[in-house]
Amino acid sequence: MGYEYTVTKEEDSFSWKVVYKGDITTIEESIYNKDELQNFMLAVSDSKLILSKLIISLSYALIAAVISFFLYKKNRKTLNDGAIVIIIASIIALYIAIDASADLSTTLQDVKLHYLRLTN
Repeated sequence: MGYEYTVTKEEDSFSWKVVYKGDITTIEESIYNKDELQNFMLAVSDSKLILSKLIISLSYALIAAVISFFLYKKNRKTLNDGAIVIIIASIIALYIAIDASADLSTTLQDVKLHYLRLTN
């Protein structure tokens, strides 16, 4: 998603490299920015997890569509027998994908907010 971070321990302190699309900012962790850095780290991790969920659910919906098309071309009776299961599976996968898409949008806004707070 363009956001990255690297944490390095230097003697008694932590140094963070915060990256957005190649723009690297080095930040020394202090009591003033510790919570913001941790919130940024969690938001970046959450965005990666939600993106994975979105990709998996869309892949599942695509697989259901391909199976439906294959069964339709091969034998219409087979499709009629299993149509309810395929339709329900597709609806569930699309619902999960839509939900993940909304969550991803919110999480990316959070990441951007924390990034701007850290770099400005």
